[in-house]
Amino acid sequence: MKTKHILSIALAAASMSFTSCLHTSVGDKEFENALTDVETLAGEFTPKFSFQADGNKVRVFNNTGYACQLDYMVGKTFLNCGTENYVDVVVPFTGDLMFSAKVFAGSKFVDVDVPVHVDDITYELSQEFYTLANGSAEGKKWQWWVGYDYENGNYQYIDGSWGPFGGGGYGWSATGPNWECFGIGQEDAWTGQMMSMDEWVKFDLDGGANVTVHYSDGHEATGSFAVEMFTTPAKAALGWVGTIKISGVLLPHQVDATQYSWYLAAGLETFDLAMLDDEHMIIIGPGDGAVLCDPNWASSSTHWTFQAVK
Repeated sequence: MKTKHILSIALAAASMSFTSCLHTSVGDKEFENALTDVETLAGEFTPKFSFQADGNKVRVFNNTGYACQLDYMVGKTFLNCGTENYVDVVVPFTGDLMFSAKVFAGSKFVDVDVPVHVDDITYELSQEFYTLANGSAEGKKWQWWVGYDYENGNYQYIDGSWGPFGGGGYGWSATGPNWECFGIGQEDAWTGQMMSMDEWVKFDLDGGANVTVHYSDGHEATGSFAVEMFTTPAKAALGWVGTIKISGVLLPHQVDATQYSWYLAAGLETFDLAMLDDEHMIIIGPGDGAVLCDPNWASSSTHWTFQAVK
C-alpha cells in the first residue's frame, strides 16, 4: 500500500506540471476540445516517441508535449517532456520489444505503445536472468533433477525425495520434498500424465521474458515469467530465495486449479523458489496450504525439482 500511495503522489505532482510542457500556442482547453477521443490521442502521440539503442541500454525520447510514465517491461519510470525529455533504461531482452507509456494529457490518461528494437545484450543484467535464461535470446533448458545409477539401472532423486515432482510437507528439510512424490516412468495421480525425462522447461529473453514447456506427450506451450529475488523472513529461514511468476502456461504435471481447488488456489501464478542456482531449481506451487514448514504434516506443498541441461 505504501508503494501505491507514493506512486499516487508522484502522478498527482506530475499532473500539476503538464501545462508547462505544452507549446505556448496550445493550451489544455484547446487541446482537449480538438482531440477528445483517447484512441485518437494515442494515435497522435505514438509517432512522438522515439528511441536509440546501445546494446540493451535504450534511450527513449518523449516529444508528445506531456509528461508520462514509461513501462519498459521490467520496471516503470517517469519520463519528462521538457528539455530533458529522455530516459535511459536497461532491459534483459533482444528483438522487437514493446514498451508502453501512460501519457498525462490534461485531464486524460492515454496509453501509448512504444516500439523499440534491441540487437544484443551488452550491459550487465540482474543475476537471476543469467541463472534462469543464460542472459540470452537462446535461453536455458531445465529438466527433472535426477541422477542415474548405472550399476543397478535405477533413477536417483535428491535427498529425502522419491521423485522430482509431487507433494511434500517440508517438515524437516528446505530442499528434500518427501511426501507423495512421482519418479521417472510413473504416472502422477493428479493429471494421469507419465513422468518422463523428455519433459523440460526453457526460459529465454527473445523479445521478452519467455517460458516454454515441453510435455511428455510431445506438445509445447509458451508463456511468460517474472522473477523477484526476495521472500518473507519465514521462508528465507528455510533457505528459500524468492518468487517466480509463470503466466500463460502450466508447468509439467501442474493441475488445473478448477479441478483441484483443494490443491491449487484458482488464478494464482506466483510460485516460491526454494532453490535457484546455476545448476538446480526447486519451485513450490502457488496457493498450497503448506508453503511453510508444517511439523504436523496437515497439508502439502507441490514441488518441481529441475536441473540445468548442459
